[in-house]
Amino acid sequence: MTAYLTKSCHFDIFLIYYGAMGKSIPPISEKTFSHFCGFIDDVIKRIENGSVIGLNRREQSYRINQLTKNKSSKIIDLKSYFLDDPEDLKLPNVNSNDKTAYLITNADSLFEEKQSFLAFFNNLVKKNSKFSLIFFFQHNITYPWNMKVLSSYQYLFQNIYFYPKYEKDDLKQFLIYLGNKFKNKIPTNTKNLILSHCGGNLWLIKEAVRYYVKTKDIKNIFDHQEMIFRLKVIYDELEEQEKRVFKKLIKQEANFTDDEKLVIDYLNKTNYISPLLKKFVSQKLAYENFLSLNQNNIILNSIPIDYFFSRSERKGLRYLLSFSNKLITRDELAKTLWSGNDDYTDWALDQFIKRLRNKLIKLGLDRQLIKTKKNQGFVLINSFINL
Repeated sequence: MTAYLTKSCHFDIFLIYYGAMGKSIPPISEKTFSHFCGFIDDVIKRIENGSVIGLNRREQSYRINQLTKNKSSKIIDLKSYFLDDPEDLKLPNVNSNDKTAYLITNADSLFEEKQSFLAFFNNLVKKNSKFSLIFFFQHNITYPWNMKVLSSYQYLFQNIYFYPKYEKDDLKQFLIYLGNKFKNKIPTNTKNLILSHCGGNLWLIKEAVRYYVKTKDIKNIFDHQEMIFRLKVIYDELEEQEKRVFKKLIKQEANFTDDEKLVIDYLNKTNYISPLLKKFVSQKLAYENFLSLNQNNIILNSIPIDYFFSRSERKGLRYLLSFSNKLITRDELAKTLWSGNDDYTDWALDQFIKRLRNKLIKLGLDRQLIKTKKNQGFVLINSFINL
């Protein structure tokens, strides 16, 4: 992929400039936006076609509005209720000699209910060399399983641009933008807290700021219902293959197929992954794989699993499950394992917990199901928010 770079000033100088000129600060840095514009301008200039990948559906409208302020490009929203088939598109004569560029949003619909538009767009640019089409995809069309759908439409995907992961300057600027938007000064420590949890996801950052401005409640800034709803939406938007890989990463699995490695590489380059989303998926996994005791039998998702553990592991796990979410001291657990015998070593107890955690991981459970409280003991976390 060609690197599209344009001249841009340093972040701090940029903010000082905007402040001195009395202009409102845009949501993302000039550098990132110029890079994005540079790709689109270059493709249109060469009268070719291209695709922007990794720009989520919510953000597409914002970036395109910024992009088209001083441009004559036309927009086609494939999620429009008025577009059932290609004949509903009111396009000029395909034999026209006028240069025309179309920005096509919600292009992921081409994999779903709008597949008939693929052949239409492909024939359109094939017949008219003056047309440029720029598609905006949320999902990664370069995955092998997606390319199978698109491989017959080579005229459409001549240029690929992965929307970049936001850098620190972008996120700092977005927080200043939100502070101005909500007419509220956000303390530096609160800004740092928000960025450390939300990563590069602007939708999560905006909700955290909105909640803070409204309530001044730091304690629940990441745990209120609106934030949980947004995390659920973001997770549900992932492709099924991406969800499977994400879960494997959370469970700290080590073996990945070549296709799964492609997913990992892509997710690491996007604004999807954040500490908040990791926590959400971890809790979701734990909720899906609920561990319980029933008449002294260890149950996982309604299935008895006693046979999976050794005699001492069963004894220790039953004891931990009997006191779920409560601190069990090292002495209490040791006395259960070794029948009240005080002659045990810390090493032996730590090795027991290590073996038990490894068994839980093999069952698809989170290794942090059993949390260590330093110099105190252990807590089996077995209650989760309703996802």
